[in-house]
Amino acid sequence: MNAFRDQSNENLENNVTRLLDKLIASHDRRIRPNYGGPPIEVNITAHVTTISAVSEVSMASSEPSKDDYTLDLYLRQIWKDPRLAWESDVEDSLTIGIDMVKTIWTPDTFFPNEKKSFFHEATSHNSFLRIDSHGNVLRSIRLTVTANCPMSLHTFPLDRQECALEVESYGYSTKDIIYHWHGTNAVTIDENVHLAHFTIGEHYHIERTISLSTGNYSRLTAYFMFKRNIGFYLIQIYFPSSLIVVISWVSFWLNREAVQARVAIGVTTVLTMTTLMTSTNASLPKVSYVKSLDVFLGVCFFIVFASLLEYAAIGYLMKRNRSVPAASPVQYYETGDGVLKREASRKKSRNRRDSSMKVDLFSRFAFPIFFVIFHIIYWTYYINQ
Repeated sequence: MNAFRDQSNENLENNVTRLLDKLIASHDRRIRPNYGGPPIEVNITAHVTTISAVSEVSMASSEPSKDDYTLDLYLRQIWKDPRLAWESDVEDSLTIGIDMVKTIWTPDTFFPNEKKSFFHEATSHNSFLRIDSHGNVLRSIRLTVTANCPMSLHTFPLDRQECALEVESYGYSTKDIIYHWHGTNAVTIDENVHLAHFTIGEHYHIERTISLSTGNYSRLTAYFMFKRNIGFYLIQIYFPSSLIVVISWVSFWLNREAVQARVAIGVTTVLTMTTLMTSTNASLPKVSYVKSLDVFLGVCFFIVFASLLEYAAIGYLMKRNRSVPAASPVQYYETGDGVLKREASRKKSRNRRDSSMKVDLFSRFAFPIFFVIFHIIYWTYYINQ
């Protein structure tokens, strides 16, 4: 029984070998299928297994800034080559080694927005080729692609980024090859894909034709949405800067004569705010426009600096009060009916003495109200962008 089974397997192997030799012998890999006829249709599917990095800036100061993202994916290409069809009495379909790829025609697919990419070869080349009896060819490849992703950081760190992955033929125009996404779920993302600084949103894909100097080309584009997680920036930037602003208001409640304490609070908060702004911008992209984070830090610095100027204004008022001469003695005068009345004393000196106290009272309410209103406007505007 075993001998019969071994003989049957050997016969099947010999038949498959003769079939492959026959297909290769009658096949010219230099010529596309249906040459001289209608363009060949190549259907594409992509399954993303890992998105390892979404970078808007290079941390090394010697390197230029970069907008890119890296993903691992299984890319599958399906097309029909009538030259590879055979009678189905041998096998309905065959899965063939990677060496067969060098002997048959395959699409010259590439990624136009790719910065760098590589195939996986551990422990062997991660790809396979499958052909059925009707001449339908399926090629699957595992690869890692780092693609360009121009980012708009006007609303950073409350931004949402849309990154694209483009697929196109390098040399064949639409007269020879037309690409299609294979079905409505042609692009899928593994459920275990997670990023530390971004939340992966919806993705969609489109088909289009682009015009270049060498002709019209069929291009497929898959778009991936990334929403930045704000938790890190709330803890490291927004909350500390808001706390510094609140600390600067402590001087409004101190005695006007406590010069050292009020000046120390004002100068310390200004320097702390300056240090926070410098350290924050050192790790961010060097862009020529204002980001939402710049707006927040700029307003916080303005409030802290205004708190310091507030005490400078009080000091000026107190100095003016000391230079004002004392009010004239109280005098009485007799009216026509013989009634004595007190002459109105000069009240300007008293008003000047009270003006410094009025400035502090105003600041205790005006500064917090302004900061709360700014928070409401800031978060409402940028979250809805």
